[in-house]
Order: sequence, then structure tokens, then C-alpha cells
Amino acid sequence: MALFGLLVHREGTNFLSAPSRIAMKTSLLRSIVFLFLAVVVPQRLAKADTWGLPAPLDDSNTKVSFVVDSTWHTINGTTKNLNGSVILGDKKDPLSIVVDLRIQVKTFDTDWDSRDGELQECMAADTYPIVSFTSSRLSETCKPSLIDVTGRCSGTLTGILTMRDVSKEVALPVSITKLQDSYLISGTLPVTWAEYNIEDPSILIAKLDPVVAISYETKVPLKR
Repeated sequence: MALFGLLVHREGTNFLSAPSRIAMKTSLLRSIVFLFLAVVVPQRLAKADTWGLPAPLDDSNTKVSFVVDSTWHTINGTTKNLNGSVILGDKKDPLSIVVDLRIQVKTFDTDWDSRDGELQECMAADTYPIVSFTSSRLSETCKPSLIDVTGRCSGTLTGILTMRDVSKEVALPVSITKLQDSYLISGTLPVTWAEYNIEDPSILIAKLDPVVAISYETKVPLKR
């Protein structure tokens, strides 16, 4: 703008005609708009398409539980001593979510010691002590820039779930809600005992449903 002023006014004399001054102002405004679109907007979008990662996964921010119906009642199970992390596999790709979560089978708690022991035996906890999930990709519907607009999303997180001696690719259902300081991520995945070589953990007095619903909830901080 200072350079423009020097061209137009020098010692009180106008060197450019009115139409020329208007054309120059228009050109200058276009240049400013172009710079804004080329520099500022991509920076804002880049920031919007970034999670607050890496982030740890543990009992302080993550819960994993399971529910299964039985002959007499619904059994609600919990876990503890979770450990893991969530990072970006590619820093330029906000969908390259890599979750590495591990849960110790012997921490599974159904509020009945005898039933817990039976479950651990059926899952061969001494030989296969860990249940793990490792993801590789979040669906397009859950880009952080889209969540910033809508406040929430639903999608899937593709990964490998390992229980006992079986590793299977799963599309983990994902629901993400933007909170004041974090993203709340949750979902439920139904699995059957048989597909992971787990013997039916039913006991004589109660028959368990062949499908167990595994639910999770975790928080990832917002990018600052």
C-alpha cells in the first residue's frame, strides 16, 4: 500500500488517471485475496485435518468392556491394565490412524471368580495371554476437518483383532464426537467365540450366547 501511495501521490501531484488508479486497486485486492487463498486457507485446513497425536492408551483414558447374554441374565464384563498408543502412520494423511492396543486376558472380570476362571481357560490365557487390536485406516467419513463442521461422525477403523491363536481383519465401528478439549471415540464390535477358536465358556447352570459384544471408549486430545 505504501508503494501504491508513492505512485499515486508525489508532492501533491497525481501521476495516474482515475481509471488507472481503480484498475491498480482492483489488481492489488485480487493479489491479496490470492495470497490468502494460497497461504492462509491451506494452513487452516491442514490444522483442521490433524489430530492431537501421538497419544497413549491406558486405563486413564480408555475403557474396554464386553456383554454376552446367558440363560439367566446378561453378563457384563470389564477389563483393566490396558496399554497401547495411537499415532499417525503418515503425518500428511489424517486417516492413517495406527492404534496398537493390548489387553491381558487375566484381567477380564465378569464379577464371578468361577466364571472368570472358566473364561480364561477357554481362551487359553496361559498360552495366549494378550488380546490385541492393531489398526491401519480410518474411513473417509471421519476426517477431522469434517468433524469440526458437523461435531461428530460415524465410520469404521480397519484393523487386525487377535484373540487366542487367530488374527482376523475387522472393520471396527467408530463414532467420534468433538468435545471441548478432546475427541470422544467409541464403538461396539460383535464377535463369536468360535471364529477365534474359543471354546464355548458356558457352565452347566448357564448357557452363553455364541455372540459377545465388545465395546470401547477412549479420548484423544484436540490439536493445540
